[in-house]
Amino acid sequence: MYQTHTDVTRELADLKQQAKANERIWGGFRSIEISAIGAETFQQLVYKVVHGIREAFPKVSQVTLACLNLDYEIVRILEQCRGSRDSLAHFIMLNDDELSRWFSHAPRPILGACSPAACKRFFPRARRPVRSMALSPLVASGKLLGCLAQGSEDPRHFTKETGTELLEHLSATIALCIRNTVNVTRLERHGLTDPLTDVPNRRFLERRMGEEIERCRRYGRPLSCVMLDIDYFKKINDRYGHSVGDRVLKGVADTLHDGLRASDILSRYGGEEFVLLLPETNLGHGVKIAQRHHRKLGSLAFDVEKAEQLNITVSAGVAVLEHVAADYGVDVGHWLLQQSDEALYQAKREGRNRVVAAG
Repeated sequence: MYQTHTDVTRELADLKQQAKANERIWGGFRSIEISAIGAETFQQLVYKVVHGIREAFPKVSQVTLACLNLDYEIVRILEQCRGSRDSLAHFIMLNDDELSRWFSHAPRPILGACSPAACKRFFPRARRPVRSMALSPLVASGKLLGCLAQGSEDPRHFTKETGTELLEHLSATIALCIRNTVNVTRLERHGLTDPLTDVPNRRFLERRMGEEIERCRRYGRPLSCVMLDIDYFKKINDRYGHSVGDRVLKGVADTLHDGLRASDILSRYGGEEFVLLLPETNLGHGVKIAQRHHRKLGSLAFDVEKAEQLNITVSAGVAVLEHVAADYGVDVGHWLLQQSDEALYQAKREGRNRVVAAG
């Protein structure tokens, strides 16, 4: 049977409408991911995820983050919270057995009707009935950390037939941000903190480098690396003494730390060198981030002898890992650090006080 012109026109209109709807959905997920990556604290992360989902998807009336108490670090984070009650109202603590029961077979999203037990556990503050739900496991480095729970009053909003690819990627990003927040609090206990600057040391960077490369390989997302070096640092020590040099290192570390996103990793690599790992960041964006840090560090001033003020400059090299083959036979982390280091030395050769991208 041949289709009439009217039938074909109607089908094309339906396809265009579906394409626009899919574009809105993809854009909504992407905006939530970007917002989550930009969160600087655990409280901000909860707030941005909850409000980002509600804003992007109005039919989702309930959102909570349910997490394990990872080595009691979550409790410590909550104890330090000030003025974050709105964010923490959407946070639920789970134990390992409870989480395992919900995801007993495999860590895959659970979509469909919301049972009374699920509503009571994941949406305790809901004032209206939750008819359908999506429970998305939060997995980082193969470990189940918790789940992202979404509820809707519409019984057809979340169904077993709903595609989960975007939801799984969002959950992976949120898990990464949660893990980073928890890692910061456990650094000192594991001896992964530089004692002078209170930022992660090279040992911590080496651990995280492998995890981020595996994430790059699995999801095909870029990983940028920025290596920064304080210009003429030896002259600062020689002229003003090591106590001033230590203050400069601490000031640089504090300034870099203040500008981090939740997903970024800062490390004192050695001496006067610092490294920034920037997940899901391409070369162009990595250069912009490096330039922003470069400007902030260039505005620092340190009081030294006889009311004199010391200003510093830094040089930086930026490199990117666009993708990783499934069967890579080289030390990819070493390669990425080497590329950023070569770009750094090019910045030095060109006169210092600048940012250079690896070719």
